[in-house]
Amino acid sequence: MRSKPGARVFMEVTLDTWTTSTTPARDAGSYTTYAGPVYKDLPTPGQCMTWSGSIDISYNSDIGLCP
Repeated sequence: MRSKPGARVFMEVTLDTWTTSTTPARDAGSYTTYAGPVYKDLPTPGQCMTWSGSIDISYNSDIGLCP
């Protein structure tokens, strides 16, 4: 996410559940500030919520909430 709008660049945000999922929540396109929002149900016991995001060529991801 940018702190202020700029030129349009490719941005993408994804939420998913790990270890199994067939339906990630994803938004991608050419944006000036941010991609999203996206929504995904909470993971069930034994799963974790994962997220990933990119702006232009910068990319980051992590596994988060694990009930």
